[in-house]
Amino acid sequence: MDVEVKTPEQQRAELLAKIPEFRLMDDTYMSAFFNGRKDLIEFVLRIIMNDDKLTVTNDKTQKVLKNLQGRSITLDVDAMLGDGKEIDIEVQQENSGAKPKRARYHSSMIDANSLLPGQDFDMLPETYVIFITSKDYWKKGLPVYTIDRYINELDMMAFGDMEHIIYVNGENNSDTPLGKLMHDFQCQRPQDMYYKELADRADHLKNTEGGHEEVCKIMDEISADRERQRVIRIAINLITRGKDTPQEIADITGLTVEEVTQLAAQLASITA
Repeated sequence: MDVEVKTPEQQRAELLAKIPEFRLMDDTYMSAFFNGRKDLIEFVLRIIMNDDKLTVTNDKTQKVLKNLQGRSITLDVDAMLGDGKEIDIEVQQENSGAKPKRARYHSSMIDANSLLPGQDFDMLPETYVIFITSKDYWKKGLPVYTIDRYINELDMMAFGDMEHIIYVNGENNSDTPLGKLMHDFQCQRPQDMYYKELADRADHLKNTEGGHEEVCKIMDEISADRERQRVIRIAINLITRGKDTPQEIADITGLTVEEVTQLAAQLASITA
C-alpha cells in the first residue's frame, strides 16, 4: 500500500477546504470556536444549565489531564465558574463516545487533578461533565438528562458528592432556548443560526482570512499536542518495560533525555 506524504501546504489547503463544512459538533472546530471566548462559553452554559446569572471566570479548550499510570484525557472545553464549580463540555457525534463509563472516567480525572498533595477532600470542587450528543443517547425524547448519585435505602436521598453528569440531546429542535442552541450546534452555515453571538463567531472563522488563520493555528496546536501525548505514552511504555536506556528512549520518541528522565522519576514516585 502506498503511503502519501503531504506537504504542509497541501495539508493547509485541505483544512481550508473543510472549514465551511465544520459544525460545533466537530470537537476540534468547537475548540477553535470557543478558544479565548469566555463570553461564548458562558452564553452556552447559561442556556444548558438554565442559569442567567452563571459566570465563567476561567476557561481552557483542549485541556489535557495526564495520568502516568493509565489513560490521559483531553477536555474539549474546561470552564471554572464564579461559584467554584468546574465544568467539562464534550461534544460527541457518535454514541460510542458518550458511554456512561467515559463520563465516569472524565469525572474521576477532573477530581484527580483538583487536589494538591495533603489537601482535604472537602476542597474538591462541585463538577459537571456535560456531553452534547449529536443523537439522543438515551432515546427517551428528553432535551436533557441529568445524572446524580442517590442512596437507595434512604428513600433516594442525595449522596451529596457534588458530582454531576449531564447529557444534552442534540436532536432536540424544540422552539426553546436549548432547542435553538442545539440547532446552532448542528449548523454549517452561520446565516442559518438562531443566535447572533454564535453566528458572528462562525462567520468570522469561516468567511474571513483572519478567521481561517485562527482555525488553522488552533488545529495545528491541537495536532501537535496530540502527537506529543502519543510519544509520551510510548516513552512511558518503554520506561515501564525497563529494557531501554533514557538515551535509547529519547532516540525512539524524539523526546529529550531530560524529559525521559523526568518521566521515569514521576513514574517511580507513583509506584514507590
